[in-house]
Amino acid sequence: MLALYGQDICLLDVTYNTTWYDMPLYFLCVSTNVGYVNVASMLLSDDKAETIETALHTVSAWNPDWHPNFVMSDFSLAQISATEAVYPGELMNCLLTDVIHFLTCTCTTH
Repeated sequence: MLALYGQDICLLDVTYNTTWYDMPLYFLCVSTNVGYVNVASMLLSDDKAETIETALHTVSAWNPDWHPNFVMSDFSLAQISATEAVYPGELMNCLLTDVIHFLTCTCTTH
């Protein structure tokens, strides 16, 4: 799935306060011909950049031909620095809050 659909943009999403455990659950999703599909789930011990980076390195090691152009994430410095560390100079991190702000401004001005 990553090789076929994940070369352009991937979505890094995380759940907070939805489980009994104090552990963030990350999802890596790609846009397919039928919508967004989860391609990796990562249950991490914390939200630190180093932990996220290790998880992304693991996904990348399992998929050596995967080099996304963009990663869309929440406005989280840990997520941003982790994606930039895994793919230095290869991608631009697109912030979810920026996308929502852009869509809100675009929709309200037209």
